[in-house]
Amino acid sequence: MKQKYSTKYLLLISSLMIVTAMLSVIISNNGNLYLVGDYMSQQIPFIKESKRLLLSGQPFWSSNTFLGSNFLGTYSFYNYASPFYWPLFLIPESMLGIGLSITFAIKHIIAASTAHLYLKRYIKTEHLSFIGALIYAFSGFVMDSTYYFHFIDVIAVFPALLYLVDEVLEGRKKVTLSLMVLLNCMINYYFVISTSVFFLMYLIFKVRFSNGKYCFKDALRCIIFYAVGGIASMFILLPSALSLLETSKATGSFSSTLLRGLGTIPQLIRILKGIFLPSEGVLGSVTGFMYSSFNSNVAFLPFLGGVFLLIALRRKTDTWYFKLYKFLFVLTVIPFGNGIFSLFTNVSYTRWWYAFVLMGIIVSLRIIEEKFENTEVKKSAKTISIISFAVVGLPLVAKILCAYVLKNPIIALLEKFSSKLPDNAVKAVTEADFFAALTAKDFAYIATFIIMTVATYLPLFIYIKKGWIYRAKKVVPAVALICTFTYCAYFTNEAVICNPAENYKGADIATSQETEYTHRTIHNNAFANYPCVVNQPGISTFISFKSHSTAQFCNLVGYENTLHLNSNKFFNTPAIQSVLSVKTIVDKDGTEQNAPYYTPFGFEYEYYLPIENAEYTTNTKENNKRIENMTVACYLDKETAQKLDGIVKPLDKEIDWKKDFKKEGAQDFLMTSSGFTAKSSGNRERLIFFSVPHDNGWKAYVNGKETEIYTVNGGLMGIVVPSGEIEIEFTFTTPGLKAGIIVSAITLTSLAAYAVVDKIKKSKKED
Repeated sequence: MKQKYSTKYLLLISSLMIVTAMLSVIISNNGNLYLVGDYMSQQIPFIKESKRLLLSGQPFWSSNTFLGSNFLGTYSFYNYASPFYWPLFLIPESMLGIGLSITFAIKHIIAASTAHLYLKRYIKTEHLSFIGALIYAFSGFVMDSTYYFHFIDVIAVFPALLYLVDEVLEGRKKVTLSLMVLLNCMINYYFVISTSVFFLMYLIFKVRFSNGKYCFKDALRCIIFYAVGGIASMFILLPSALSLLETSKATGSFSSTLLRGLGTIPQLIRILKGIFLPSEGVLGSVTGFMYSSFNSNVAFLPFLGGVFLLIALRRKTDTWYFKLYKFLFVLTVIPFGNGIFSLFTNVSYTRWWYAFVLMGIIVSLRIIEEKFENTEVKKSAKTISIISFAVVGLPLVAKILCAYVLKNPIIALLEKFSSKLPDNAVKAVTEADFFAALTAKDFAYIATFIIMTVATYLPLFIYIKKGWIYRAKKVVPAVALICTFTYCAYFTNEAVICNPAENYKGADIATSQETEYTHRTIHNNAFANYPCVVNQPGISTFISFKSHSTAQFCNLVGYENTLHLNSNKFFNTPAIQSVLSVKTIVDKDGTEQNAPYYTPFGFEYEYYLPIENAEYTTNTKENNKRIENMTVACYLDKETAQKLDGIVKPLDKEIDWKKDFKKEGAQDFLMTSSGFTAKSSGNRERLIFFSVPHDNGWKAYVNGKETEIYTVNGGLMGIVVPSGEIEIEFTFTTPGLKAGIIVSAITLTSLAAYAVVDKIKKSKKED
């Protein structure tokens, strides 16, 4: 008998759903998919930068990423290794927005297909596995991940990985599992951590509660071939790991772990809301409070909601998926629990919830298949009502009271005791979110939340009451419509009408050529990663990773260097133009002017100051002074100062930086994606400074002979050159790339040999 709700039918339905959901956005943007936040400020700029670097043939150093960045080590988190990126690499620059629309749709279609492949193993009712696949591809977690775009790559292939794990438990498709792990590593190495942690939990529960069907040997076989896939991906993992270990985000993440863990307790509000209630948007909230924002705290299931999840949590059963879901639920609501899935590098993120969503769909559909009692539904409805009041009702009431009733009395009380309070305490309290009046945007989020909640729970309770939930012809169209409608509602708050002429001015002009530059440019009032868009290196960024070298410079001069790794600044002196070789300033209207204090790359230092006396501060005056000092004297640690004794000397005079700043630097400076070259001349041995991060992988040559690179001004580079005319060359090689390629090649060759031998053995057995 031909399956009515087949994968082909699923492809058709999911295609129609995602196109319909996107329709209003892409029509408004002439076929382009433009969304808010990171999507515009990171995804599109980084896609453009990756294309440019890959076309260069030597994609090692990204000059457009702030002061420079290890491209292969940093950008593997975002795009270039993922097959979902490759079509974007091939299309013309002017069609990027349309390409994003198509890619976005394809990801959802693949997510539905892989979920269907996996769910059919456990959900035998044809139409239920079908709607489960749709719900997975259009879940709240997927909606929330549109903000990041590349997260959906992981979501799309994850069910296929679990399908293959089950196959290997049965002794089949071992090599395919290794290749799927390799694919996951290529898509995003960061999510491999959470996937791997979940994989181990998944194996433990399947073996422990399989009633003897699986044993330790079966689990070990899975682990071995899973590990082989990881080793095969070393050409991605090793450079990425070495780059990640250079960042404060990785190595500094364990500091204040207890404090950060306790800080996740208020996040329980958002976690419970994310499981049992829909998300109205990532940049706003129905309550007016942006608590625990950007942590991916959304796991809501359209149509199913949290009704069957609560039934599953209450039921006593030894079935592995019920046991596993209960364990995951407890883990996600307790402090530190979510940190397990990132090896405690972050205890707030719930970005492993793609697994939580899939397990939630399994238990929900199994409850329906096994039948349920009306009393169970009533208990769930009561619990959801209580949760809704606790996580939405109370915060909203508190917001209204603070903004409209208590604000003035509290301000008066604070002002009365202001002399006893810290500076700016009154301002900090009264300008907090909970004292701000509700805006039109707040009411839009409230309306969206109500619409999405009603759109899920009202049809569900009608379908339960009338028994339609068991009738395929009734439930499949309803799920498709609800998923599409809620996605559209979400998009109303997350879409943006983009005017490329204003926001992306110059973005389509020669942006695919390799970066070859001699100076930096400041684009006033442009977003942080705009240099990646227009291919003009600047001095701002918004990226998930900064190397230690970059971070140390940021600490020294007053760039914000938090876990968000933005480049907001606590300085305002134009002396930064000299230190960072800014030659051009572009105003918002596109008007260009020459920077009055420009100094070319590669200028000479005669003096130094001890860096030990320069701790990080947000004091603008102090940071300005340090930057102005840098125009004449570099900051050195004690050890480096001793090595350079006789080359530079302690600053022993007052400076007037506007008169004393260096007017000249190296000649013929040129930086490309593999390094930079320059020429210099002088009548003495001297220290030459380049405002490029001293990351691992750099080598310097003077007249063809390798020379030592010194760390100058916190984390940037300097070299000592002899008197006379000299030629300078710096080359960057991605650390770990060569070794990673060798390991991957050996592993893949061995895996191919194993596949051939295994096939021969099976053929002989069949004979």
